[in-house]
Amino acid sequence: MREKMEDHNEPLFMEVLISTYGEDGIRRLASGKHPRVDGVRYLVSWQTDGGCPIPNELQRTDFKIIKTDTKGLSINRNNAISHAEAPVLLIGDDDVEYSQEGLLNVVDSFERNRDCDIITFRYVSSYNEKFFPDAPCSLNTPPKGYFVSSIEIAFRKDSVKGKIWFNENFGIGAMFPSGEEDIFLHDCLDRGLKGQFLPLTIARHDDPTTSERNLMLPSRPQTKGAVFMRLHPYSWPLRMIAHALREIPLWMKGITPNPVSYCHNWIKGAAKATKYKVFNTQDSRKRKCQE
Repeated sequence: MREKMEDHNEPLFMEVLISTYGEDGIRRLASGKHPRVDGVRYLVSWQTDGGCPIPNELQRTDFKIIKTDTKGLSINRNNAISHAEAPVLLIGDDDVEYSQEGLLNVVDSFERNRDCDIITFRYVSSYNEKFFPDAPCSLNTPPKGYFVSSIEIAFRKDSVKGKIWFNENFGIGAMFPSGEEDIFLHDCLDRGLKGQFLPLTIARHDDPTTSERNLMLPSRPQTKGAVFMRLHPYSWPLRMIAHALREIPLWMKGITPNPVSYCHNWIKGAAKATKYKVFNTQDSRKRKCQE
């Protein structure tokens, strides 16, 4: 097991790819927990207009900060991947708290599972109780109820960089404001990469996700319509009805829109994805429309 080090003399093994936006984002990142771990570096892609200096807390030898004048979360994540150098890359965020033990869990998992291209993990949260499997499983056949969040995903650089990108039609600031991790993971597995979930905790994230913050917005079911059309091109209408039925208890509590509106927006999202041909190119970075 690797130990915490202050001088980082060992070769770089893993980079945590953190995307952040604006002054609030970089300050939020600076206030978080980012332990020094030998062989691990934090690679930050910072979308900024240049008006804010890098906080002192981030001026460390194990931080590399790249400024960009772009907008959009998936564009930001792709920028981080394009600058990555370490053999193993972990998708991060500016409001995630890391621990030495959590980061070492990722490092050790890739050392022990050399045939895996992608490994997903779990995180803890005081905000929600997300379901995670109790045992390792293939990402091609995950148990019912398990879905992957972006901050759980780690992968080998050589398996992904230059071959697979986050679809820039999805994610905050894009046509569809979430779902980017679903499309990314699907594209990876569709290209034959081997993926596995391991029930190891790697981080803490107490803030609600984009989807959880947007329960009443039409963009939520519209995004589901687009995502499910990609993931399940033949069965998405039936899945739409099943999801709408599961929304009824939330609708009755005033948390989500009524099922008819839910289905209407789901279909609208699928139609929008078709109209702008968001999946009709091997280079999924290209955006057809930004709203």
